Amino acid sequence: MNLSNPNSPKQKNEPLFLLILSFVFILFVFLNRQSLFQKFNPKVVDDYLRSQDIEDREDKIKDRIFISDSDIYIASGYLYANGKDPRDFNFQHPPFIKYLFGFSSKYFNLPLLPNIILGAILVLEVFLLGKLVFKSSFIGLVSSILIMFDLVFNEVTTYALLDLGQIVFMLGFLITTLFYKKNLLLQAILLGLSFTSKFYSPVFILLGLTYLYKIYNKEFNLKKELLVLFISFLVFSFTYVVSFPFNIFLYQTRIIKFMLSHNGATEWGGVFKMFFTGYLLWPILFLVNLFLLFKEKLFSLKFLIFVIPVVYFVISTFQLPFTRYFILILPFLYLSLTSLICKNCLK
Repeated sequence: MNLSNPNSPKQKNEPLFLLILSFVFILFVFLNRQSLFQKFNPKVVDDYLRSQDIEDREDKIKDRIFISDSDIYIASGYLYANGKDPRDFNFQHPPFIKYLFGFSSKYFNLPLLPNIILGAILVLEVFLLGKLVFKSSFIGLVSSILIMFDLVFNEVTTYALLDLGQIVFMLGFLITTLFYKKNLLLQAILLGLSFTSKFYSPVFILLGLTYLYKIYNKEFNLKKELLVLFISFLVFSFTYVVSFPFNIFLYQTRIIKFMLSHNGATEWGGVFKMFFTGYLLWPILFLVNLFLLFKEKLFSLKFLIFVIPVVYFVISTFQLPFTRYFILILPFLYLSLTSLICKNCLK
């Protein structure tokens, strides 16, 4: 059976595939119940205000403590949700995902509830990307299930981290800009939310590669792209609405200078060591992706999907390595692996 044929029986089983996917995700949530049941602890805000993330130029904090990034994002988000200026707390990362953690803490007493929603969206996006790029809902189904049980997916859904939200909006933008080309407003909103989810260097990588793809395939329309960028900037700026009036351009300059000066990487290539000596499947995923990349025509649609994780992975070697960063490439790598298996074993 040729799974690349959109009229094949596998394609017609899409409702069943979505049902299976929903069941597996619900199973995953109950196996990892921290996201569903962890309550908000008000003490995390007090701890945050004397943590390593707070600037103390006047040396007033005498009992400073070290807390996790997860606690930093929950506490700063809670402060945002109560009207505090995002520029005053954890300013180096844009505020949108932290707002989600904060509002969820304030109104539902469940700081990690956004992770359930974002995790479900990511799973559906991987399914949709498999269907649209490889013309196979089955490839999307298998890839989605595989990523759900990856160690990094578990990490970004059971802790309050920003990476999950960023990849959700980046994939959303990628899908809309490639397959829903007339919906410029949706593209712009998703791009803007990508920029305001976490520090935006990965978004620029994705944006640059999609522009190269469009230019190479004569699909680039400067007027439309400028409109998308302008609206996305408005979306980005709106998340700082409580801060206005202020010069948002100078503020971004401050953030970029801070991030460059606080890069904690002590050696080049730390990401390589972490990735290739970590989870056993990761090196296989990457090698399969490279193999498929070199087989594809330059800047074909599949080439774009295969090249995105490689470019991001190479650039990420210049920063301090954390496993959670891999969530930005794993959706593409699992699609690569599943597409190869389906092509060779399930014809």
